[in-house]
Amino acid sequence: MSQNTDAQELIDPTQGPLPMATNREGLPLLNKISLSNSTRSTLPRSSDGEDDLFDKTGPATSNPMDRPYSPAPNSHSSSITESAQYQQIRGTKLPSKDYDSLDYDVCYNVPYKNMIRKFTGRTYIHMELMRWTLVGIIGLCTGIVAAFIDICVKELFQAKFSVFETVFSATIKDGTVVYTFLVLVGFNLIFALIAGILIALEPVAAGSGIPEIKCYLNGVKVPHVTRVGTLIAKAVGVLFSVAGGFFVGKEGPMIHSGAIIGAGIPQFRSLFYKKFKLPYPFFRSDRDKRDFVSSGAAAGVAAAFGAPIGGVLFSLEEGSSFWNQSLTWKTLFCCFSATFILNIILTVYTGGEVGFLNLGAPGLVDFGVFSKDKHLWNAYHLIIFIAMGAVGGLLGALFNELNINLTIYRMKYLNKRGQSKLWKIMEVMLIGLVTTAGVFTCSMLLGTCLHETNQSTSSSTTSIDNIILQGDQSFVNETRNFFCPGYSNFKENRAYYNDMATLMFNSQEMAIKQLFHQSGAFTLPTLGIFFMLLFFVACWTYGAGIPSGLFIPCLVIGAAYGRFVATVFGYLHNAAPSVFYVLTNISSGTYALIGAAAFLGGVVRMTISLTVILIESTNEISFGLPIMLTLLVAKWVGDLFNEGIYDKHIELKGTPLLGWESPQRMERLSAEDVMNSNRLYYLFPITRVRSIVHMLRTTAHSGFLVVSHAKVGKPLQQQRILPREHRPQLYTRPSVLGYYDTDIDTDLDSRRSPVFSSAESTRVDSDFSGTFTLPQYNDPIAEAKPLLLRGIITRSQLVVLLKNKIFYNESDGPKSQPEIDHTTMIKEYPRYPSIFNVDVSETEQQMLMDISLYMNPCPYTISRETPLPQVFNLFRTMGLRHLPVVEESGLLAGIITRHDLTHESLHAKRHEKKHREKATNEQPQRQLHINEYQSLPA
Repeated sequence: MSQNTDAQELIDPTQGPLPMATNREGLPLLNKISLSNSTRSTLPRSSDGEDDLFDKTGPATSNPMDRPYSPAPNSHSSSITESAQYQQIRGTKLPSKDYDSLDYDVCYNVPYKNMIRKFTGRTYIHMELMRWTLVGIIGLCTGIVAAFIDICVKELFQAKFSVFETVFSATIKDGTVVYTFLVLVGFNLIFALIAGILIALEPVAAGSGIPEIKCYLNGVKVPHVTRVGTLIAKAVGVLFSVAGGFFVGKEGPMIHSGAIIGAGIPQFRSLFYKKFKLPYPFFRSDRDKRDFVSSGAAAGVAAAFGAPIGGVLFSLEEGSSFWNQSLTWKTLFCCFSATFILNIILTVYTGGEVGFLNLGAPGLVDFGVFSKDKHLWNAYHLIIFIAMGAVGGLLGALFNELNINLTIYRMKYLNKRGQSKLWKIMEVMLIGLVTTAGVFTCSMLLGTCLHETNQSTSSSTTSIDNIILQGDQSFVNETRNFFCPGYSNFKENRAYYNDMATLMFNSQEMAIKQLFHQSGAFTLPTLGIFFMLLFFVACWTYGAGIPSGLFIPCLVIGAAYGRFVATVFGYLHNAAPSVFYVLTNISSGTYALIGAAAFLGGVVRMTISLTVILIESTNEISFGLPIMLTLLVAKWVGDLFNEGIYDKHIELKGTPLLGWESPQRMERLSAEDVMNSNRLYYLFPITRVRSIVHMLRTTAHSGFLVVSHAKVGKPLQQQRILPREHRPQLYTRPSVLGYYDTDIDTDLDSRRSPVFSSAESTRVDSDFSGTFTLPQYNDPIAEAKPLLLRGIITRSQLVVLLKNKIFYNESDGPKSQPEIDHTTMIKEYPRYPSIFNVDVSETEQQMLMDISLYMNPCPYTISRETPLPQVFNLFRTMGLRHLPVVEESGLLAGIITRHDLTHESLHAKRHEKKHREKATNEQPQRQLHINEYQSLPA
């Protein structure tokens, strides 16, 4: 069973089974957990032989955990593995992985409050200026990385095809083109091997990275997703995957690269180069890092497509789960910075003149300017666009289903431990070989050689009439005349060109531009074969062990689909001009653009951001309505069959992503139905160091509840917080917390010396009111009492306190405990040390730690009767990591974590409650039938 690292376990080993408060029906609020005698014998005890009341922690487990993702025995888990649908169909459970959660909530402990008290107006101005400066730097760095990738890809393409053309020209006369094929295969396999090795070293860099960044911004801590090593593997790997002839794009990985840059620059340090470390105390929290990652991801989209507004909308629609107005402006500034620096670099690289408003390379993709010779579209064409959108949605759903089935196969058989890296590299090499063979074979045997003067000849000597070459003259410079009659040299004899080779042996960006703007330049068989080859090979490639973007391949496939439709309309017009005139009185490039939008929308299911991206990339605002309408139809049709490909990959990886709203038909559930109340580890405000170390080393949980015993039988209004002037001298040091009067003090008075009579006492922020009386218990355990929630403290905070020796001798009292400020608490962020790397001597383990000053004393809490939609909205909106469930009296009832709110977990809880209610309703009916039967005469 996988481990839910955010779940808590609440066990008091010194007291055995823990009876909790009951509800009105007499049911326990927390399930009782009994410990075996063997477990009790291994629990720590005090030096005097009695149970140590300071050591209120969880039981020992036999499997110490170093990483928060490691499984621990006897642990609650609701993590997602595979959807029930796939488990039922295939009968095999996919490998699952556990994920920790990010903490977007602010911990208002004493060090944090002391820090913000020192803030002045200038401090807030300084922080705001630094935010704007940092997002600008993030944009500039993202643009530089994008320029580096684009220039390197072009140079690798140029070097590969230069050798290829030389060998092809030398061997075509002898008919030994097999040597040319071997040269092309050699280049592509070498590039594929380099890309595969990089991903084998850093697996999270595979794919586009969009699902991982989407999960990170949702609050899921995906391992290594924002590391510098991942950036290197991503940026360098995508060079060789694109140059190696794979049907992948470099635009998707740019989003991941921008997110990594956004996560790293504001930290002013590097774990890759440890000597680089600047003492800057701000922006060292998951909350601040999240905003910078959002800006970086948007800058990646802006740099890829030259669409700054589209980048902002992409981050808002598809990426980020938390947004605000201030972040909108900062993200837009970041996107403009990325496109500006990229424009300058690429303009200089292409030999253009850099001047005011004289920049010619806004992004990595240039869709060109649509010709005005024909209308772009008319109102009655919207019906055709809607039909194309519906077909695009069907094709996208088919693409997703095939890719998901292939991904399931990879997860079952190729990702085996010990050999997964080797299998992944071998698969990459196989894909590269198949892709190269398909491109070469189709160009040689299935391409059509067309003449510029309306004369055409296929490679099989079949003639096709009425081929008109229109559009930019630059198209002639990008044609490929391989395998055409009279070929002697690539740079000479351009009387013919091979339309299949022109699409296959150019970059995918150039193929899109040709399909958009070259009317009649490609025959119907070529478009159909090109579409089929790219469809299946791209489906196979996405998810393999290389960096692979999906945007550009989908746009190429969709553009081929659109041009195929336009070509069919052209043949119909030739057959009956008066009938089908309305189908051909617009540019064929419009059909190509609509087809590209339809297929891409059917695959990724994006609407608003994709519309703006395509409008900005084409520089044609008049396409807004047809593109939006096409994307909506494609999304609606595709959603009838499955989800978008990014969401499906997130589901298969078992990532606990929370949607915008709770699932439907969950209103009948409440917090009581979904909370975890079986095993919850907890601490008292003052705990022995030995117990803390033992708990951290034997559990993988990321947070622990801080509780105190409630006084049984005493009204809560009498269990008041003592005023500051009546606090014991023990707690006169600065603190925002009060002193809580519980019967533990009396219990300790009989067992400890007077100076330590209050060592176990608990401090809280506010008083309780009301006349609710805690219930009495008839439990054989004498010291068993219900628990009151006081706060939450995280694993990282406890480790930092242990590393800095924040504890005190029992004989000196809590006043002697050293203090630590907020800057020191977050100094190690985001890579806090492991508990196994913290040296705590035997003498130090006998000391006590007062954690009340460092815990979060005011976490969000909910009542157990709270409806599930409210629970879900609170948890997701506030970016919580733990959500305690309490009674009206403050008694702890359970806790809710991210894994408890996933769709699979909620559907399981709903199903369980439905059957429980059904069984409860059937019992009286069954008894009634029995009574009626017994009352019948003999």
